[in-house]
Amino acid sequence: MIPAFMLRQLYEKGSLKNVVDEKGNTVGFSFSLLNRLGSGTIEGGFKLIVDGEELPIEKISVEKGGVKAKAEEFAKTPTLFTVGDRIKFMVEKPGGLQPGVHKIVVSTMTTEYGKIEFDFSDTVS
Repeated sequence: MIPAFMLRQLYEKGSLKNVVDEKGNTVGFSFSLLNRLGSGTIEGGFKLIVDGEELPIEKISVEKGGVKAKAEEFAKTPTLFTVGDRIKFMVEKPGGLQPGVHKIVVSTMTTEYGKIEFDFSDTVS
């Protein structure tokens, strides 16, 4: 098992942002993971907990290498996550996140390391 303090390095600091649609409505939020650690294969979906609340998987989309998919579709095929790869998460949440600090927990299964889980905190302005 990889320690959470190492896995926190995956979070791309400053990437937590609210998402605004073309009409100016805040429709959710996004953040990115950037692999600086080592290659692994993600198998299965992601679980996200934001400020203590687990998010429904149908509200989560994932983008890797320019390919965007709902998290439940992404979970159907093992995905290689190599050094330098970025995964962007987009979460549908009307109104987005309130300004301030938010704690996010990310967990998933990997072929090589089993379950990985880590948390990070960042600020939405």
